Amino acid sequence: MKFKAEVQSNRGLTKENLVFLAQKLFNSSSAHLEDYSSMSVSWSQFNRENLPGRNYTFWQWFDGVMEVLKKHLKPHWNDGAILGFVNKQQAHDLLINKPDGTFLLRFSDSEIGGITIAWKFDSQERMFWNLMPFTTRDFSIRSLADRLGDLDYLIYVFPDRPKDEVYSKYYTPVPCEPATGNNVRILISF
Repeated sequence: MKFKAEVQSNRGLTKENLVFLAQKLFNSSSAHLEDYSSMSVSWSQFNRENLPGRNYTFWQWFDGVMEVLKKHLKPHWNDGAILGFVNKQQAHDLLINKPDGTFLLRFSDSEIGGITIAWKFDSQERMFWNLMPFTTRDFSIRSLADRLGDLDYLIYVFPDRPKDEVYSKYYTPVPCEPATGNNVRILISF
């Protein structure tokens, strides 16, 4: 409830989202929410101590997620087009049996307020790809929908929704050039 109010969204956190957050906060691998029900977190652990292997706290990371959602990603979160709270390995596990071009959006583990694209494309190099995270700074320049629209190799939003069906309503319309004078442009192709 608090998350929905803070992000000003109609979509809250799922049980899976809460498990992910508990795993991150407690540096645990348990996939059962019940395992965390009797655990408590200190203010220091929540807001002062850096997460293992990171130079930021849990709160800094989570606050960054809420900020990027509020400022730039709320419609996509509300549409269910952002999976969000999954780590890189979980993303790969979810994509393994999907067709090439299937992608998901997840919050970055390495960049505060970042969201990254994980997608499946089986090549000689590897099967899974992860794009460098986009942040509020990036979305101030170009929207998420337009960035996704530019990437032709991204075809399906996980689990199986056509990308353009999900994002086309958010694409920035391409301006038409007004005709000047009596000149007419023609494209001839053979």
